Amino acid sequence: MSWVTIICAMIAASCLTVASVHLLVWIRSRDAWTNLLLSDCALSAAVIVACDVALMHARTPTEFATVLRWTHIPLAWGLASVVLFARQYLEAGRDWLMWSVIGVRASALVINFVVPVNLNFREISAIQTVSILGEPITVPVGVTNDWMLVGNAGVVLFLVFLVDASITAWRQGRRPQALLIGGILAPATFAALIRAMEFVFGGPLRSPYLISLVPLGFLVVVSFALSGDLLRAAVLARELRESGERMSVAQAELDRVSRLTAMGEFAAALAHEILQPITAIGLNAKAALQSLPATGPGIDEARASLRNVIEAGQRAAQVTQRNRELFRNRTVRRSPVDINRVIEETRAFAARRLSDSGVTVSTTLAENLPELRGDRVELQQVLLNLIANAIDATESRPVRRIWIRSSPDADGVRVEVGDNGIGLDAVDTSRMFTLSYTTKPDGTGVGLSVSRAIVDAHGGRIWAEPNSEGGASFYFTLPLRGAAGDQPARAFPGSDALATSYSP
Repeated sequence: MSWVTIICAMIAASCLTVASVHLLVWIRSRDAWTNLLLSDCALSAAVIVACDVALMHARTPTEFATVLRWTHIPLAWGLASVVLFARQYLEAGRDWLMWSVIGVRASALVINFVVPVNLNFREISAIQTVSILGEPITVPVGVTNDWMLVGNAGVVLFLVFLVDASITAWRQGRRPQALLIGGILAPATFAALIRAMEFVFGGPLRSPYLISLVPLGFLVVVSFALSGDLLRAAVLARELRESGERMSVAQAELDRVSRLTAMGEFAAALAHEILQPITAIGLNAKAALQSLPATGPGIDEARASLRNVIEAGQRAAQVTQRNRELFRNRTVRRSPVDINRVIEETRAFAARRLSDSGVTVSTTLAENLPELRGDRVELQQVLLNLIANAIDATESRPVRRIWIRSSPDADGVRVEVGDNGIGLDAVDTSRMFTLSYTTKPDGTGVGLSVSRAIVDAHGGRIWAEPNSEGGASFYFTLPLRGAAGDQPARAFPGSDALATSYSP
């Protein structure tokens, strides 16, 4: 086997490998049309290589003419595939130029099978033999066909289309793609056009047609570029997977903070409710002890029992008060916080539920907002609670919308979470932020209470108002003051007013 045959076999194998790889990519992702078109280009290039080998080993003028005539089929096929690939890959190019290239090439293909011999020759009188890499190769001798200019016109239009599309892509910012197509494929095609003209008109260089060299160079360069795209896509997929895992961990942390905060809310409220009856029991027991006569049957046992009630009540009150103070006097872990970044992270956390609920969410974030100091995780919890309420409020709407906005405030920042839901008509706005108040059949009445506790802990304010969309907008402000270190924060709104100590 000669070197020319080995090289051509390697070229064909490379083209078929490229075609198979990108065809598999398209099968896995049916919207990857660029990969399908490149696979088509590679497959046509492999057929052209086979035609090249047949031309170089033709034994008679008739055999050469027949092979050259049928070679125009994969040539037209490959040119159309390359044009469509360039259009898809660059996302640029004039449609009329693209269809003109395909139309002219299709016309040349029809002419090729109508005129005598083929599109290139009216007559092939003989074939000559030249040597390349020690192998004899056939070269035709004959009269050229004027209809060949139609095929060359198609190539010229193809060059114009490539240059025009590359310039447009460059101006639109897709410079690597423009350099790849305009800077490599266009010059290669131009060189092939000059070589074809020189070959047909009998120039001094007597060598085979070697049509496959142009598509081969194109495939090598473009495949390399698309392979880089595939590798970047794989890296991006891995990064997205790792980001999803990190988001899951962050979501679990938010859930944990939410449960702990809700527990603190519940414990503070329960402590208040328990302290009052314990105080009453102790006071009644003390009054009964003082009302007992000095002597009488069973007086000593009654007095001892009442003292035990008073002591037990005192212990219960002390334990309850200490646990209440534990929750009431927790501190906010303060660190620098970019509220816009907190909003974006929270939106990512809520993306799955928003998508499943068919809710469209938009964000309008003011630039150059001052940096706050607060607990990023707890502020995310506030936003998640407000987003969850907004999703529930829009359930009955045909078009469900939520928006999140940030803006500067007098001494800090303000955040709005609005919706086009059912609004506040059925809500007692004076109680909506208190523990256990809810208007939902399956609600717990904890979310807004927790949100108020967190905002209060940061020294801010939270409230709700009707909006122009017929829904509700929840606002909260976060001040810049209090940036120096941690400060005590209440876990239950209004718990200071409930601090009743028991002293028997």
